[in-house]
Amino acid sequence: MNESIKEVESLLNDVINDDYSLLNEAGKHILTSGGKRIRPYFVLLSGTFGSTNDQTLIKTATALEIIHMASLVHDDYIDNSAKRRGVNAVHEEWDAPVAIQTGHYFLAAALNLIADIDNERYHQYFADVILEVSYGEFAQLEDQYQTNVTFRKYLRRINRKTAILLEASCKLGGMSTGASDKHIYHLGRFGHFVGMSFQIIDDVLDYTSTEEQLGKPVGSDIRNGHVTLPLMVALSHDAHLKQLMTELHPDQTDQYFDQVIQSVRQYGIKESLEISATYSRKAHEHLLQLPETPARAKMMKLLTRLTQRTH
Repeated sequence: MNESIKEVESLLNDVINDDYSLLNEAGKHILTSGGKRIRPYFVLLSGTFGSTNDQTLIKTATALEIIHMASLVHDDYIDNSAKRRGVNAVHEEWDAPVAIQTGHYFLAAALNLIADIDNERYHQYFADVILEVSYGEFAQLEDQYQTNVTFRKYLRRINRKTAILLEASCKLGGMSTGASDKHIYHLGRFGHFVGMSFQIIDDVLDYTSTEEQLGKPVGSDIRNGHVTLPLMVALSHDAHLKQLMTELHPDQTDQYFDQVIQSVRQYGIKESLEISATYSRKAHEHLLQLPETPARAKMMKLLTRLTQRTH
């Protein structure tokens, strides 16, 4: 596994090393900003449930990480977020056109990387995933500073934001090595539910962690106009918070956002964590439908680490 991850890192660097110096610099900036490579790990582990093992798996793992990187660059620009894991966002380090073109290049590079894979089903699914990620970016933009977000709309948003790529990592890992349809199904469901649980935890930590732990201001979601599950839960319990939300706009004061954060910490965390735990249990159930192998054991550990983290 360690050797395979090294191959992914090497291929990522090869893809980013473009002839255009500015693109090269921006690409390396986001590549070295501290990503955990969760998606490549899931691709590689899921690939063990098939019977073949070749460069298709490495290309798939690399391409999905590049898609993820593209979404981060675009998200930071849409949100006008200055930091990503404590490092300047691409649009902050350079400017908006550089960020947009870097994201576009990443998407094109990912597709180019897998172009020679001879599997129509694989390519159709990969294309569908990119469309869903793109729809998610538009939906996030449309929902910005909208306070009447429904639970269903929120779930659809985090599916497109996070879960879809984790699901794709597991399914495409299985497809890359000829895993059975049954195994691919359970791998995909596992990835989906991990992603949903993971993103809810992320949304909770946005309110409960410190700026040092987050690498960005506490409450960045609501400061950027994004209503997430902890806030939605708190709104159902706190009448004063409902009144505060009628005054939400981009230029609100730190004092205003501090009030929102305190209310969410008091009323929105416990129930949000319970919903996250429900998704985690579903992921665990699907994982148990796969053969008992060292890879499955590692996926169990990753599930625990990703869905029970505290920072």
